[in-house]
Amino acid sequence: MGKNQSVKTLIFCITIFFFCAELAASGPEKSVSLEQQVSGLWLYTGLTTSTGEDLPLNGIFLLKDGEFVQYAEFNGEPIKDQGAMAHAGSYSIGEEFVELEADQTFSTSPLESTPLKSLGATNHHLAVQRSGDDLTLVFSKGTGTVQIFERAGPGSGEIYKLENGALAFADGYFILVDGNENGVETGYGTYKKDQDAMTLNINRWTTADPYSASNAYDTSVKATFDGQSLTLEDGRSFQVSP
Repeated sequence: MGKNQSVKTLIFCITIFFFCAELAASGPEKSVSLEQQVSGLWLYTGLTTSTGEDLPLNGIFLLKDGEFVQYAEFNGEPIKDQGAMAHAGSYSIGEEFVELEADQTFSTSPLESTPLKSLGATNHHLAVQRSGDDLTLVFSKGTGTVQIFERAGPGSGEIYKLENGALAFADGYFILVDGNENGVETGYGTYKKDQDAMTLNINRWTTADPYSASNAYDTSVKATFDGQSLTLEDGRSFQVSP
């Protein structure tokens, strides 16, 4: 009788041990807020339209302290002919969704008769799925376009407001979104900085106006940034809003 009771006690203790271990493993995951899930710097790995079409993207998305900057270009050949999209603005966290309030929303299409489309302010509700360093954002409250990312970093750095967009430096990357219906400059890459002098190693960069759009890629540009303006070696300048 005593031996049977000891066996039962042992089994009970083992069961409790594994139950507690499971709780310890699942508890923190369940307690992670939407803010914690989406905050950081993300690189695109893919996009699936609401109709199920897979479209590879080359791009980046920074969400940090209630502000976001995004740029992406379709990852096809030739690169010079690919369309791009860019947004910048603020975001807030709801009970179920992340709400993006974009101040600027651009799309470019070098081969179309209207190469630049400026949609102005737009609003999006995103459903969030996070697994380790992988992030999935589903637009239209989980029923629309699916965008997939891998984590590039925690988003350490700064987002600077521009009159018509935003400039971000985070985790060794830069992101620029600047423009209006008359023209846009947008792109991303990595950078190196020595005081005010910079080298921008461009991964993708799109320049567009109502008449044409062009894409630069895999190139480097000298620049300066003093906290007030980013000035490229060709004279183009992007002023930080006061």
